[in-house]
This record gives sequence, structure tokens and C-alpha cells, in this order.
Amino acid sequence: MAILHRRPRTAAAAGLAALALVGCATMRAAEARHSYLQAKLGPYVFPQTCMELWPTALRVVNSKGFPVVGADRERIGESAPDFLSSVISDGFSTRTTGDGGLVAETTWNQSVGTRYRIEGTPEGPKGCRVRYIVITGGAQGSVEETVGPDWSMLLDLVAAVDPATAGKIEEGEPKG
Repeated sequence: MAILHRRPRTAAAAGLAALALVGCATMRAAEARHSYLQAKLGPYVFPQTCMELWPTALRVVNSKGFPVVGADRERIGESAPDFLSSVISDGFSTRTTGDGGLVAETTWNQSVGTRYRIEGTPEGPKGCRVRYIVITGGAQGSVEETVGPDWSMLLDLVAAVDPATAGKIEEGEPKG
């Protein structure tokens, strides 16, 4: 009868348990950060009109690898799109909404299978609330799915126009 050595299984099991704990801790930290940023940025209103803020909002998402399309390329200082790329793009350039706001969608970042919808909603005569909404799935041929707001992208916009406020928000982020 062979003698079974349990040590490798025990070590492997302990390793898997440690990995699971680290994974759970990482998930909890990400959820805590998401909740914190939502609480701080959800009510945030930029002290400028949506039209004044819009080029910066587009530049932020474009700088993260999510290409803006159509006339928005020129709006942020890039070359105009060629005809073919404007025809086959899944995104769309800035449109006005019924409430006087603005909305645009980037095209796909193929490496991550994600794109963004950017929405600007007027708040009073000189304010704008912005949302970056993640859209996934369509780059791989599946049905597109709206995932929800990206608070980190919004924090990047705050940092671009109000570095002091962004710094205070980042200082208060949950650690761990």
C-alpha cells in the first residue's frame, strides 16, 4: 500500500485559500473605492457650462485610449476623420439632448473591448454634471452592454479642471 503525502495538497490548498483571501480583499477594496468615488463625485457639478467643459471631457476619455469620432476629433485638436472611419465607427460625435445637454460615444478600444458614452447635463446657468458610462461587449461581436458609470474617469476630468478638489478627493480615498 502506498503512503500518501498530504503536504503538497495542504500547501496547495493553503496557497489557494491565501489567493482567495487576497482576491476577496482586492474586491472589497475596489468596491470601497467605487462607493467612495460615487459619494464624492455623484453630486459634483463643474462650475462651467457643458459647452465650455466638453472639449476637456472628450480629451480625457480620448487620452485613455478611447477614440472620439467625427467632428469631436477636430474639437479636441486632432485631424478630421477620414470618410471610411467615420462611416464604420460604432461611436458618434457630440449631439445635443432635449434638456440642453450633450452626449457622445467613443469608438471601441479593441484591446479591452470597451467604449464610453459621455453625457453632460446642464445644472443651472453655469454648471454641468458629467457622466462617463462604460459600454462593453460589442467589440467582440456580442451584444453591447452598458455597465455603468466610471467614477475614475470622472475623477480624471475633475483633476484636469480642478486639481485642488481632485487632490482632496484622492486624499480621502479608502486605503487597502
